[in-house]
Amino acid sequence: MEFVFTARFVKTLKKLPNLIVNDVHYVIEEFKDKDNHKRLKLHKLQGVMKKYHAFSANYHYRIIIKIEVEEITFIDVGDHSIYD
Repeated sequence: MEFVFTARFVKTLKKLPNLIVNDVHYVIEEFKDKDNHKRLKLHKLQGVMKKYHAFSANYHYRIIIKIEVEEITFIDVGDHSIYD
């Protein structure tokens, strides 16, 4: 499985506080093991974002991804406002 990070994801991540960045790096490593998906609250999004999934980076921050057969693309990271 290949992991791709969009420019938007990287740019947004750089703007976050270091503690949040550390949380994001940690959960991305945890996400690589499918056994952790339930604990990370991986879920499919609905509406205009129905082609994406999201999971928790911590209590307030979420990561939006697009899951394809051979690739997972990290789209964005942020609080619940990233769903707007």
